[in-house]
Amino acid sequence: MNSNTTQPTARVAVLLTGGTIGSGGTDDLDRLDYVDLAHVLTDEEAMPLYRFPAHIEATTRRFSRIRSNDADEQFWMRLRHRILELIADEPDLAGIVVAHGTATLEETAYFLHLTLPTSVPVIVTGAQRPPTSMASDAQTNLYNAVILAASPEAVGHGVLVAMDDRIFSARDVMKTANHALDTFQARDHGALGDIDPYGQVWFYRQQLRRHTIESRFANLLDTVDMPLPSVEIMSVWAGMSADVLTRAVAAGARGIVLASMPPGMSPSSVESEVDRVIASGVVVVQGSRAITGRLTQRRGLDKRGLIGSDTLSMPAARILLSLCLAAGLDRDQIVDVFATH
Repeated sequence: MNSNTTQPTARVAVLLTGGTIGSGGTDDLDRLDYVDLAHVLTDEEAMPLYRFPAHIEATTRRFSRIRSNDADEQFWMRLRHRILELIADEPDLAGIVVAHGTATLEETAYFLHLTLPTSVPVIVTGAQRPPTSMASDAQTNLYNAVILAASPEAVGHGVLVAMDDRIFSARDVMKTANHALDTFQARDHGALGDIDPYGQVWFYRQQLRRHTIESRFANLLDTVDMPLPSVEIMSVWAGMSADVLTRAVAAGARGIVLASMPPGMSPSSVESEVDRVIASGVVVVQGSRAITGRLTQRRGLDKRGLIGSDTLSMPAARILLSLCLAAGLDRDQIVDVFATH
């Protein structure tokens, strides 16, 4: 290469939404009470607390100032629209980072993973400790997310989550601990890679399930009416009354995700009610309270018209089922989607 030739600087847009990564505590020892304080930092307060890689042009854009417990379908739709708007208006962007609260980070990331028709890397990150506290992970997580968003190696992996020096697929990631820094884990098959202290990105595996431009739902939200069909998650416990399920259907749920007893069982009275609501046209996904392990589409589920949740968490299964119902898919098509997305 000619020594006078310089490589163009990669450009990354950082969307600030709020959450712990954008919150402030009472002092630098506050790693807990800030949750109830609910003080989302202004841009003037937040910017001095962050650091970005010198070799990447990272520009921050204020998207919202909410705690992620208030993220919902409307928030996801607006965020999706803003991401696509940025990509259309700034075609030279290498990637986009979404700074997000960790309470619903995995749900936002998976929704985008299924519905963004783009190969531009979108990285979601957050923090377990606010940037105003000692030993906060906010600075490192945001720094790493920008590096990952600018990396050519991130292209083609769908929406990614960068937390605690690791890279996760949005499909597999889940929050596993309330306060630990390594709270985000891949449910069954591990992280895709990591970002080392030198800022080098290392991928060791790839997510083969359909996502982003290959997703069946990449352009769905441009054509369907909102809101998406109602899907409820039902946790199953010993002695549970079937009335809980009955009331959800009566309230308008078109789909149910059962977080059943491992490896996919419910009390007999609940099983009978499940069969009844399936016969009435409600779609039921059989999941499990277990932290890991595939809920296989076994013969008994096929016989009863149930759909196995595969390796998805229950919130992820709810999002996927809602999109399936919005697309008007029948039960066999939904079985196929859960096996391929």
